[in-house]
Amino acid sequence: MIFSEEKWNNGDELREFVKVSAALSFKMMCTPLRNAWYLFLVPLLGDAMAQRVTDIYGAEEREDKDAELLKMCQACVANLAFWYEFDNISVRITDAGFQRQQSDTGSFSPAYKYQEDNLRRGFKAKGFNWLDRILDFLTANIERYEEFRKSDAYEDRVSAIVRSTKDVDDVYFINSSRLVFLRLKVHIGFVEEMTLRPEIGENLYKTLKDGLKEGTADEKIERLRVACSKYVAALAVMRLLRQTGSITDRGLYFASLLSGKEGNMEVKPVDDNRLRLELDGLKDSADAYRVSLMRLIRNEWSDMYAGDAGRVMDMDNDGRKIFWA
Repeated sequence: MIFSEEKWNNGDELREFVKVSAALSFKMMCTPLRNAWYLFLVPLLGDAMAQRVTDIYGAEEREDKDAELLKMCQACVANLAFWYEFDNISVRITDAGFQRQQSDTGSFSPAYKYQEDNLRRGFKAKGFNWLDRILDFLTANIERYEEFRKSDAYEDRVSAIVRSTKDVDDVYFINSSRLVFLRLKVHIGFVEEMTLRPEIGENLYKTLKDGLKEGTADEKIERLRVACSKYVAALAVMRLLRQTGSITDRGLYFASLLSGKEGNMEVKPVDDNRLRLELDGLKDSADAYRVSLMRLIRNEWSDMYAGDAGRVMDMDNDGRKIFWA
């Protein structure tokens, strides 16, 4: 674990990542923090890397990189602990059952429902986004953190065509949301297998995937990956919008300010016309990314260029009377 009673100091250890009262005890937060550590971060890091982070936490002196990694991990665990255990933190369990704690002095009262909902959403988004930051950091410093190479997350990341929220943000803004990226993964896999693979040809697709799996892709492979990533991401977002009409963890929404509402904010899904405009724009983007991808393949991978399937019906009709009908 990367929090302890010895270093708690009336909540100071946690206050750097979440605004909490000095009255918040380690006894109250120990179980939520431990659950978040083992449920979310350990599976991502792998056992070896998780032990490395634990050792960094226990060290009396830390190098700058190690200190930065530890802070990211603590921020992640803190936010996910409050999100995942929100209700358990708000109530106590006794022989008499589940009880909500009230202030005896009257100085404080329970938060409003909309405030609790906003807190839950904030903890969830920040926690999962920290997971992405940790992945980026470890991948960029893999030579320093060799233990991370043994994790499934590293193998999946280096061999992926669409690797992170940044790759999607380059095509369609998702505010670097890890939650949205997780929703897109199934669509990314489908598009990659059923659309990209036939488009670029089996030989080039295998060359790309083999180059990525080695973890030492050269600049040529990386340019191909980026071009493929933009095409795949655009089509994946289109599939998500068509199937669910949403693109964030809460959906594709318009928000408006209203008087007399708790929090003065009302959100509602976009209407069909607006959704259609979004899809049309993504279709145009996908077509443009596809053209760019094929141009790259013709220029840099001419020996593996299998022809552009999208132009199979094109023909040179100069001086001829025949035409496609």
